[in-house]
Amino acid sequence: MAQQATAAERDALIDQRQLRAIFGRFATGVTVITANYSGELFGVTVNSFTSLSLDPPLVLFCLHDRSSFRAALDVGSSFTVNILSEEQRGIAGLFASGVDRFLKVNSLPGLGGSPVLTNSLAYITCEVTQQLPGGDHVIIVGRVIDTGLLRRQGRPLGFFAGAMHKLKPYQ
Repeated sequence: MAQQATAAERDALIDQRQLRAIFGRFATGVTVITANYSGELFGVTVNSFTSLSLDPPLVLFCLHDRSSFRAALDVGSSFTVNILSEEQRGIAGLFASGVDRFLKVNSLPGLGGSPVLTNSLAYITCEVTQQLPGGDHVIIVGRVIDTGLLRRQGRPLGFFAGAMHKLKPYQ
């Protein structure tokens, strides 16, 4: 009788570069997640954000487990999801790798102190309810405590195949 491969053996057969390319074929929106932890502002560009539940109102995003942002995300702390417009491509790049990020953007403190990027399409402020392991990432689950639609006009910034894109309406 043939023995089934273990999960680790199956994982070893997956080419990580090819998997990354395949994952990149799924188009997503682009967000900047912000937090204020003991007076220090944190921010990071994230495309792994999604709504989770309307009742109760929950969202989630994934963060690399080595990210310095993790320190700001204890259960009970708050964070804000800023949904970026296509005009905010530079801000997405800034929060993906920049320093002194908050000196270069316009923001206001939201509920709990997390910065709301003022030119974003919308924001969602949440309280962390869970942190779950997810391989080389941690899954952050948050309960929505505040929202705001900042702009009724404008298109979201998209991410596809490793690059940011403007989205065109389907015709």
